[in-house]
Amino acid sequence: MKLGGARWRTLISTVRLGRDEYRVVRPAKPLKHAPMYDTYDAYRGVQVIVDKAAALELAVAWEFAMRSPRTLVYLPLRETEWDCRGVGDGEEPLLDLVLMHHSLGFPPSRWKEVRARLGPGRPHTVHSRGFPPLDDLLTPDHQPLRRAYREVVRHHFAADTLFLTGSWKAFALNGDEWRRLVEDGPRHMHENPGDHCCAEIKVERDWDWLHVVYCDEHRVSANTDRWVCV
Repeated sequence: MKLGGARWRTLISTVRLGRDEYRVVRPAKPLKHAPMYDTYDAYRGVQVIVDKAAALELAVAWEFAMRSPRTLVYLPLRETEWDCRGVGDGEEPLLDLVLMHHSLGFPPSRWKEVRARLGPGRPHTVHSRGFPPLDDLLTPDHQPLRRAYREVVRHHFAADTLFLTGSWKAFALNGDEWRRLVEDGPRHMHENPGDHCCAEIKVERDWDWLHVVYCDEHRVSANTDRWVCV
């Protein structure tokens, strides 16, 4: 399964609050298998349990957010049909996800109002171009251990939603993890039944704060009604 070339069917809404106007892109249909929750674990932050269809959709959403500095990318993951769990006690509340550029300056405290005014939206198809090669991003100024380094994804919580905010490069630096999850993960699981297969997404300075893992029970999905992969 190739990430580049996938097409994601979405809905676009424009919401005005006072003098401010926000463009929100969300899936045309909720993801069927992508429960996301805070593990409240000191060594790991948020976990998402996915099947193949959800892994692809999340990867394209991440890529789209990377190259869409004026858009809020909204994934209503609380609407998932499955509530499979990994780390945790199984009682943690589910979360939605919003991806956005820091340059947008959107305050998460306004999200509840924006979400309530989305309306039906208009159909739009996102075409995946894939992520840039990781080696192209490792320029001399890439020094993530420096305290002043700014190319990192940051997180906030508000209104039952996890907000992940960063620059183009901050999102792109995690691209290889998404690519391997989507393109290499299915074959690895086929050849190594029962193996743990995941993407470890770096948020702030935690290398696996967002842990996206294939579900042990529902790794393969026939849910392809909104995807065309070429």
